[in-house]
Amino acid sequence: MTRLTILITLVALVGTGCAKPEPEAQFSWELYRSPGTSPEMFKGASVAILPAVTTEDDQIYREALSGVLYQSLIKVKNGPRIIPLDIVQSTCNKKRLLNEYRETVKIYQETGMFSRETLSRLSRALNARYILLPKLLRFKQVTFNRATILGISFLKTRESTVDIHAQLWDTKSGKIIWHGAGEGMITTEVMTGTPASFMQVAQYACESLASRLPWVKPPPGY
Repeated sequence: MTRLTILITLVALVGTGCAKPEPEAQFSWELYRSPGTSPEMFKGASVAILPAVTTEDDQIYREALSGVLYQSLIKVKNGPRIIPLDIVQSTCNKKRLLNEYRETVKIYQETGMFSRETLSRLSRALNARYILLPKLLRFKQVTFNRATILGISFLKTRESTVDIHAQLWDTKSGKIIWHGAGEGMITTEVMTGTPASFMQVAQYACESLASRLPWVKPPPGY
């Protein structure tokens, strides 16, 4: 048996013995819920989505993440009216709230908080009782070897992950009433697949986060 034949045989054995990772995965966590917060609170209410908070390196994903989150939220039945980011921005511009809007984002990035007065002005302009602020925690793509023979890698997997966080603010009380996190993951074989895009992985993260929002009734036994 030649070395080539042996090598081909080993590759075939490794390929059948190495289990492939799950192609997609979703995880979600509810990190805080204010006492008394229930799905009934949001009947007939409106929730406005702000641009996502990101690092300087990830600012290109700000509007995209808010948009993907909006698409996930409107799929939830019996939830509040969701005001998308483009309507929020257009309304603030129309009502000449550019400075307030800019100051809101700036102050939050510096302190992690909104002033009660700013929330109240945004609430009146947008006709929204609640403000939802998403954050991009991580977008990462890594490649790792699943099988190496004689120093040669034959099986490589590329893993794309998006982690997000969101806070829900009550504009009337000025308090955070809920926050949670979601993670989406897509794996592809390097030899046969292309890297998953940010939008693809973000959709999984947003869908998992949307399932935890306080107007979503948990399943029996949760």
